[in-house]
Amino acid sequence: MKKITVVLFCAALFLPAIAFPAIASGAPAHESGASFKDVEEKEWILSEVKSAGKTVHMDRKKLEAENMGGVYTINFKKEEASNEGRVSGMGAPNRYFGPYTSGSNRSLSLGNMASTMMMAFREPDGLRENEYFACLSRVTRWDLREGRLELYSSDNNRSEVILVFVLR
Repeated sequence: MKKITVVLFCAALFLPAIAFPAIASGAPAHESGASFKDVEEKEWILSEVKSAGKTVHMDRKKLEAENMGGVYTINFKKEEASNEGRVSGMGAPNRYFGPYTSGSNRSLSLGNMASTMMMAFREPDGLRENEYFACLSRVTRWDLREGRLELYSSDNNRSEVILVFVLR
């Protein structure tokens, strides 16, 4: 009887790790069936930045009132017959663009970006444009969670930063 109890206990303990490897490995859960095609050809607008226990929320109503409602956007356009594409968007206040490559396991790499060179008189609270561009340059992967695009990056201290976008 004790052998059966031990076997059942071990099965209950290890079965989830075998059946659900994403949970067991600490890998992020993905929306079922999502592919990068679900991200492309859409305009995404930054809603929050998560880093080291701190979250910066982009107050879109306040930004609209301050005439900065269109800042921190991103969109991806796939080039035909290639893994590469073009990324573009709006910083605060500069437009930017450059190449990107999407790969397996939701990997994503944004190449060298070019931008306009306008001077900002104001920037949104909590995130300066140069910080946004630095995070974009270090993006390594993406995910879709509840309709929100998450880009995984790092800060200057190599701590994880997650840029969370919603459809505009």
